[in-house]
Amino acid sequence: MYRTITLKKHMGKVSYLPLIAMFCVILFTGTVLADTGPKRSIDIEFVNPPSEPYYAALLMPGSYHLDMDRDRNTRIPDEAAWVREIFYEYEEDGYVLFYYAGSYSSITASDQIEDEGKLSFGYMVPSTFKVMVVTQSGEVSVSNEITARAFYSECEYDYSANTLKEVNFEKNTLLKLAVESFFYCGITLVVEGLVLLCFGLFRKKNLPRFLIVNLITQVLLFGFNCTCRLIEPLWKMYFFIWIIVEVLIAVIEAVLYSKKLIRKDGSVSVKRNIFYAIIANLISATIDIPVILVALFMR
Repeated sequence: MYRTITLKKHMGKVSYLPLIAMFCVILFTGTVLADTGPKRSIDIEFVNPPSEPYYAALLMPGSYHLDMDRDRNTRIPDEAAWVREIFYEYEEDGYVLFYYAGSYSSITASDQIEDEGKLSFGYMVPSTFKVMVVTQSGEVSVSNEITARAFYSECEYDYSANTLKEVNFEKNTLLKLAVESFFYCGITLVVEGLVLLCFGLFRKKNLPRFLIVNLITQVLLFGFNCTCRLIEPLWKMYFFIWIIVEVLIAVIEAVLYSKKLIRKDGSVSVKRNIFYAIIANLISATIDIPVILVALFMR
């Protein structure tokens, strides 16, 4: 009888940390497939298009030409084979015809562009590109070069002015970041809430403090993400700046939590609270790292 009571007493002191770690692994990981996940896309709206039928395509930096006989693009009729040759033979300023999936050229007829309202590509698209247009009468136009800043890029090509530009970048980026921030805020609350439970601090009186502190730090993180996405030089250094910001957030939470989180007996352990803030942020930041690396690589 004495042994049973002693065993239960010691079991009550066992840390929940291994269980929390296993839960996070199961919840936030899964099978990785080589061709799944988000992919960059380019949507180009044509303004003042040619008054006659035309064909348009993307041009990409490079020197490799897809063999015309291997082109599986069936959108070009046989009677317009001469148009295909113009696109394939183009090679100026280091640009050639863009192709995707190994054997599909990006040549698109005007009737399809008009039906869809835009020229769209969503697989292995280049980040830097031009637009090339060939009219039925044989007139060739090649736009200026642009580098898309958005992951899902919306562009506008004015044929009469022969200018290509990215549009709605700020609006689309901020909207996307707002949705992402809401999603990751939920994940952060779950993960850091479980760690709070592990530290024996998951109490009714602590929940308002826990929610307010996380709201403050998530707003700071959202502002940081917006700044980096909208300012290209900062985006290139995102990972390094992110580490600094995460350390700063851990310090802020440690200071705010230090004398505010109450234990079951009503006492406050400053060291325990600070240690909780460090561990909670370390775990939630570790979960974010794979997502950040994928975003930077696909950028």
